[in-house]
Amino acid sequence: MLRTVGAGLQTDGKKEKLHVPRQRLKTRLVAALGSYLAWFVMHLLFFTCKKQIFGQDVWDEQMRKNGCKALGAGWHRGIIYIIFHFRNMDGAIMTSRSTDGELGAQLIKRFGYTSPRGSSTTGGREALDEFVSSVNSGKPGGLAVDAPKGPPYVSKHGIIAAASRTGAVICPFSWYAEPNIRIGSWDRTMIPKPFCRLVAVFDREPILVPPDAGYELQEELRQELDNRLNRLAYQTDHWFALCGQYSDPRDIPVPEPVPLPYHPPREKSRDDRPQTGKPQ
Repeated sequence: MLRTVGAGLQTDGKKEKLHVPRQRLKTRLVAALGSYLAWFVMHLLFFTCKKQIFGQDVWDEQMRKNGCKALGAGWHRGIIYIIFHFRNMDGAIMTSRSTDGELGAQLIKRFGYTSPRGSSTTGGREALDEFVSSVNSGKPGGLAVDAPKGPPYVSKHGIIAAASRTGAVICPFSWYAEPNIRIGSWDRTMIPKPFCRLVAVFDREPILVPPDAGYELQEELRQELDNRLNRLAYQTDHWFALCGQYSDPRDIPVPEPVPLPYHPPREKSRDDRPQTGKPQ
């Protein structure tokens, strides 16, 4: 039976280390120092935020029922708070083997995660195998499902395959902060401003992927995941405008077909608020 040992995995008494891509010494040093600085800044920033969390009981229940085998899923635009919210759970998050991925891997290590290294473009199969082994050993897992380079709001098959191979349920998750800034990356990463209001939401029902799911069913469930994440994004993005009318963001009506989340143009640098269907 698999069990976790340090940064590697142990099976039948033999230690199997996670793949560590080669990086220049300068890259590793910069990533290590940068990760400590980012860890400190993120703790300081989120300490100032006034947070409202809805549906945490959904995640906690799945963790109890399945021996910590649960998969959190969100859009890459929200990676900053996703890392913070699920910290110190001894979880696993996949990061790419790129130079930028080195900083990401070092950062999530500070927050208590292990980091299989790979993506849909490089080393994805090996990283997915390591990720599955981590989850099967009793770790929760998480994926920014449109990573590593988009297109935004279109998930890859990795999380569906991982759920099928592990029996872990998928718990869709979204958050929004007001005010915030959106950086000019492909995903328009959202960063809360200090002393902001922040809402985070788990979907009411997880997604279960059967172990024998073929490609057609997996694709159907992948599209369902996209739809659910976009619904949650719409509800969290509109929560502060409508919180006087609803007691839970998940009760906010969502147009059909479900609109994609607001995605500001790259050149925008000011505070961004949702425009699609934005209440007046």
